[in-house]
Amino acid sequence: MKALTEIENRMVLGGARPRGAGSRPTKREETASTYAATERRLYAIPILRERIADSREELAELETLGIEALREHSLSLVRILRPGIRLTPEEVHAAQLAELRGRLAADEREVKKVQVALTSIEDDPYYRTVEMKYFRNARDAEVAEKLCCDPSTVRRNRLRLVQRLALRLYGANAL
Repeated sequence: MKALTEIENRMVLGGARPRGAGSRPTKREETASTYAATERRLYAIPILRERIADSREELAELETLGIEALREHSLSLVRILRPGIRLTPEEVHAAQLAELRGRLAADEREVKKVQVALTSIEDDPYYRTVEMKYFRNARDAEVAEKLCCDPSTVRRNRLRLVQRLALRLYGANAL
């Protein structure tokens, strides 16, 4: 019975050996994982930049309005107020400000980390492949046309650069 389950698992997993709860991913899986995580972070940068601008605007509004902001920003109260806890309007407003500042700081920290990593590859002649793919959603054919090269050259060099970024962001785990 156990052998049958193992065979079914291999079929479902595409030939991969099923791992137990305590086993570690292989080096190849770990490298692929850091590459995918790096790509997710790169795709997120334009969205995070927009979110930072929105959060700064909201923070300025909350600071300007004071406790009057409670009427305007009632949706954020759900995250702050908990059953059985009574807070004054001033405490709720302070909690709103703290929560927003924390969210803004986390977003800014992420953008800064990726920007620092990007500076390590910006002198590369194929840097624009990363910039155009992840920040402008350009297709490989478009990038290749702009750089006057083949789409396979674009893919190969972008792969190389994202691997360098993964190494910068995740250290030895990306090897």
